[in-house]
Amino acid sequence: MVLRITVTLLTALALPAQPGAPGLTIKENAHQVRAIGPGFVLKLTPHRLSVRVDEDRFGDPGTGNPIVRETIDLTGRTLRPFVCDNGTYTIRTGTFKRMWRISQLAKRPQPYPDGFATAAPGLFTPFLGELEGTVTDAEGRTLSFRISDLVQEVQGRRGFSATAPIHGFFVDERGKVRDRISLTGRFNVGRDGRPIFGIEDRGTCRQIADLPFGPGSEQAVVTGPLFVLPFKAPLTTKVLP
Repeated sequence: MVLRITVTLLTALALPAQPGAPGLTIKENAHQVRAIGPGFVLKLTPHRLSVRVDEDRFGDPGTGNPIVRETIDLTGRTLRPFVCDNGTYTIRTGTFKRMWRISQLAKRPQPYPDGFATAAPGLFTPFLGELEGTVTDAEGRTLSFRISDLVQEVQGRRGFSATAPIHGFFVDERGKVRDRISLTGRFNVGRDGRPIFGIEDRGTCRQIADLPFGPGSEQAVVTGPLFVLPFKAPLTTKVLP
């Protein structure tokens, strides 16, 4: 118990200087997000989500692993609502477009739960997710949403690293941003095997939930049906300029 508390405190203190995974750059302010990853550029504003992909450079083509694409229809599904400072939002219509390439089959280090390794046995280098649709709040009002869900995982000579950012906007019928998602998880572990990880929150939407990956996936930071890291992690908050 004492060892666990000590590691958590050290992890939280180390978070501001933590690099996460190489190859993914995020630039954001209160009005827009720009993400540059291996073979793609994503731009997100309250009114538009656009992605440009170069398939010849997406991820690491040298692995021989294919690019996988999938579109999930969110309409009519029972999903965990988004709990935000200015409202609680339930998805009514929408799509979740997902595109990824596996760099290698490798087990992520602890505290990644074993159940997550079963669900996602390969490292995402990268994972590119786009969500768009409508939600309703507790008063029945309809808002639009646009969300990006990214993952970059790298296993190199110096160890394993990951960056997992989620960004999004909830916009009302007047075009005004009601709430904003800005959650970035970072994970690094070197040759010594000591993991350093944490989540930075610069938005107005987050909650805590148990994930369906079994032991070790309890009390994870999530936003609606999306999780940042699949385990409990220290959280820091910052205000966007």
